[in-house]
Amino acid sequence: MRILFLLDHCPYPDSECPAHPDAVAVLRGQKKLQALDFWLRNPDYLADELLNAAEAGRSVPGVSPVDRAAALLEGDEPDLESYPMIRWRYGAYESLDDALALLVAHGLIGIDAIGTAPDIDRWDYCLLSAGRQDAQEMRSQEPDLSWYDERAVLVLLLAGDRSGSALKELQYAQGEYERTHMGEDIAGILPRVRARLAALQTKVSEGSA
Repeated sequence: MRILFLLDHCPYPDSECPAHPDAVAVLRGQKKLQALDFWLRNPDYLADELLNAAEAGRSVPGVSPVDRAAALLEGDEPDLESYPMIRWRYGAYESLDDALALLVAHGLIGIDAIGTAPDIDRWDYCLLSAGRQDAQEMRSQEPDLSWYDERAVLVLLLAGDRSGSALKELQYAQGEYERTHMGEDIAGILPRVRARLAALQTKVSEGSA
């Protein structure tokens, strides 16, 4: 479900999807999909990247990075909405084959292989009209799913036009992420991010006093 909502907020294809010319949105690259999914599933890491943006003076369109990070870290949300991923050779990983296969089987998305087997250069994930309609119906029927929309929009804004490799490298910079042994769940960073947020809020408050 989160993958469908993520794709629904991706841009219209800047160039035609070869096998799915009727696609209404596209996400290019498996690495980028995995990196975005990591932020979707781990609000503590997402909040930390928002704080990185705040400290670097990097704008996130329509978002106050510090305020949004604070909202992500409120109460039990990080625990209730976290779905750990394991560390594999190229970073955070979970096989998305089953989830993607289900979406493909229902005609909601298409997957384009760019290149010729066995030398596939990239996998593109194409949202089809039926997928967009399905996402819209779920929104109207299940208002509690609104956080999927909010989180997907935020993740895509934060990622910008950075490649999957660039996002993976960014995530690797986290000590807890980098130190996780192969095949183990990537450890959370909630206490550290909450402390960092408090320090940044204090600094902002003192600066405006």
